[in-house]
Amino acid sequence: MSSTDPCHAQDQSRGTDKAQVDQSASSRHAPVAAAIDTAAIDTAPIDTAPEDTAPEDRPPPSVICRVCNTNTFKYKCSRCYLPYCSVACNKTHQENHPPDSKPEPNPPPKPACDLISNTTRRDNPFQVLDRSEKLSWLFRKYPNLPQQLLDIHAASQPPPHDPTKQMPGSFKNGPSSRPQWTRDKGIQRGKAALRRARNRPGQEGEAIREYCTLISMLLNDDKEEDSRLLLQQQVKQDDAQLIRQLMQEEQPHRK
Repeated sequence: MSSTDPCHAQDQSRGTDKAQVDQSASSRHAPVAAAIDTAAIDTAPIDTAPEDTAPEDRPPPSVICRVCNTNTFKYKCSRCYLPYCSVACNKTHQENHPPDSKPEPNPPPKPACDLISNTTRRDNPFQVLDRSEKLSWLFRKYPNLPQQLLDIHAASQPPPHDPTKQMPGSFKNGPSSRPQWTRDKGIQRGKAALRRARNRPGQEGEAIREYCTLISMLLNDDKEEDSRLLLQQQVKQDDAQLIRQLMQEEQPHRK
């Protein structure tokens, strides 16, 4: 006959209750333990790469040849100051060196007449002649035209033996029988030379006639009144301007 010891049964019951309590406590603390383990993993020190233990005699990057990237530089390029270590590296660098930028050419100086303020001078109506393509074409058509104009201009100038240009000592031989030259006389002689040149036959007369027609047309198209006023006020004129003055004074006689 088997019988259960009351004390033994009580101890067994206590052991079962304790195991259940321990299991319940373990189940409650499991999430906390897992969190602690995770935190431990996250905060664990990360293995870092070992420090460079290169020898101390290795040159720093700032003094290394920029061509071979190995040796210490000894020289610098005179154009771009790139450090290099040897003739071989310099040769390699020069072969690959970018071309130097070409300096921009200086603009040509402006003519002195362009530097004068427009407020301090009058507009020159003869500027239209300086930039006339038709006038340039006319000189190409008649190559002897410039010499013809010079001859007309010479007729309006004082002769080389003009008494007004002689030295005082030359009067010991008495005054000259030639009339004294004046500007009015020079203008009259120039007008006569212009008429003779215009009436010449062949290309010589044709060249002068076309020149006079073209000059009148250009001046009439570019401020005729200003041209006339300027012609009256000019005291000294160059070769071409004097021809224009002769033409202007010739017009009343041709009407």
